[in-house]
Amino acid sequence: MIEILEKAKKIVDNTEIFWVKGKEYPVIFRANKFYTVERKDFEGLGIRVINRGKLGFANTTKIETCGAILDFAKNASKFGETARFIFPEKTKVKPVQTFFNSVKETTTEEIKERNSSVIKDILKKEPGVKVDLEYRKLERTVRIINTRGLDVTFKKTYVSIYALIFLVIDNSFIWIYKFKTSPKKLFINKDDIKELLKKTELAKNPVPIESGKKSVIFMPSVMPILLRSLTMGVNGKLVQKGTSPLKDRKNRKLLDRCVTIYDDPLLKNGIATRPFDGEGIASKRIPIFNKGILRNFLFDLQTAGILGEKSTGSAVRGYDEQPSPGISNFVVSPGEWSVADMVRDIKNGIIVHSVIGGGQSNILAGDFSCNVSLGFRIKNGRMIGRVKNTMIAGNVYDVMNNIEGVGKRVENMRSFYTPAFYFKSLNVVG
Repeated sequence: MIEILEKAKKIVDNTEIFWVKGKEYPVIFRANKFYTVERKDFEGLGIRVINRGKLGFANTTKIETCGAILDFAKNASKFGETARFIFPEKTKVKPVQTFFNSVKETTTEEIKERNSSVIKDILKKEPGVKVDLEYRKLERTVRIINTRGLDVTFKKTYVSIYALIFLVIDNSFIWIYKFKTSPKKLFINKDDIKELLKKTELAKNPVPIESGKKSVIFMPSVMPILLRSLTMGVNGKLVQKGTSPLKDRKNRKLLDRCVTIYDDPLLKNGIATRPFDGEGIASKRIPIFNKGILRNFLFDLQTAGILGEKSTGSAVRGYDEQPSPGISNFVVSPGEWSVADMVRDIKNGIIVHSVIGGGQSNILAGDFSCNVSLGFRIKNGRMIGRVKNTMIAGNVYDVMNNIEGVGKRVENMRSFYTPAFYFKSLNVVG
């Protein structure tokens, strides 16, 4: 890559190389039985140039052809947009642990043995169900270099587990799942199994629910449906284009005072933790909402340059795409309620664990309408059974000002770190 940079200095004004290499190990069980184990290797390289003030980009998975890719990027710059930034110089980044040897050292045999045991434990209690389980571990190295002296790299590990119980009750198909991710060694544990079995038992009792305004608990597994609208609202690219509904609302109170959110690429053991962003800018924690008040948008270099702002170190990318603003670890601060206390407080409502599909009708405006895949009716402080054929609708900015309580336990769903939320009154269609 250094040779490419030396060549680049002779034919274009400035060049950046983004390189990623890694391997993934999926171990998959289907319908209670081991299905397959694989190894997937990947490597790719993206070259971005600034030539005569214009941006050009090209990418390849054939690293030996990088010299030709540089020529493609140069030619693409003739039609590229005007660069409103310069590539960063050599910079200091905060040390943050993103690579864990425990993941690398976890063998396929251990993964198969541990997950087989999970399935056996579930079938002991629920012999009539089908269990799918997908375990994936990933190792990745990222390096960014440019002609202004930047040369930064980091290694990362990642584990994801998706355990699914499938059962049929009264001609209805029921899916009950547990999804876990971590940069460290991770398996389904006894508490996870207990949680899955408890939901399975409760799901066997379908109960009706009437339409109308109801108290609703969104568990952490469902909260990303609402939070995605907020991530789009604070995305600097959409602010630059004028399509964000929040573009002129910085430093205004938009959410309930109990809501504090920040983007933290330095979060300890975070899924999206990184020492620098996709352009080599040093990572830092960015306040998004502080007690309901919008404090910051997220920018990469180009969008920040267009708007006369500074990059927030929020560029995300793959080797095959140019950078754009995005989230890292999107963290919602906890409150003081336990989920058990939320349930006890409700006379007539629902607790929602999963929904069908993305659940958004207009994600940018914050409108959502989702069918409840797994949810339980709450009556006089008790969960009495599973609701079916039920839909919940509303607007994110409305419901986030209609909060009765926020959970004290934060869980992560991929890069979203959030507690459960207890909403006073949502539209429920039964």
